[in-house]
Amino acid sequence: MTLLILGVLALTTNPEWKRLQCSGDAVSGRYVNYAEGFSVGMPVGLKGKRGQAGGPERGVSIPLSANCLGVIVVYGEPNSAEWANTAVAVAETAGYALTDNGVVARRYKTRLGRLPASGATIRYRDSSDIEDLVIAFRPRGGPMYTARLATTNVRYRRDHRRFLEVLRGFRLEPWR
Repeated sequence: MTLLILGVLALTTNPEWKRLQCSGDAVSGRYVNYAEGFSVGMPVGLKGKRGQAGGPERGVSIPLSANCLGVIVVYGEPNSAEWANTAVAVAETAGYALTDNGVVARRYKTRLGRLPASGATIRYRDSSDIEDLVIAFRPRGGPMYTARLATTNVRYRRDHRRFLEVLRGFRLEPWR
């Protein structure tokens, strides 16, 4: 339940959250997380950052600029809310943005690697922040996977292309 709360709190584009995502040990090439059963390729020219939080490592962040105005985060966690499908998971997770003056601009079907996924684009009324949220479930149970792009309107088109690269580079790995 703590992770769900942390995930909800993270669904804001505040600058402090972004700065935290841009710190940690560097990762290049491919980030592999056997505990959550996935890996993701780093886009050419970018390095990921391993989280420094206590507890199990859940995923990786990919800063898209030196000043961390744009960041991609990919992680796995249990489906502790027991969402029935990815559309419900995205709708409920994106709904938390409403408390931060967020508006769900669109909902869509997509893929996270080869997994079917659901997504949403969220725009914020009181800032230039925009984010994309994509959720997929591991087949036959296990972790759910979340990919998130947090950026600004000015950077969105360029950063969204990188986000699509990361989504395509997602792979399931043996879950240990």
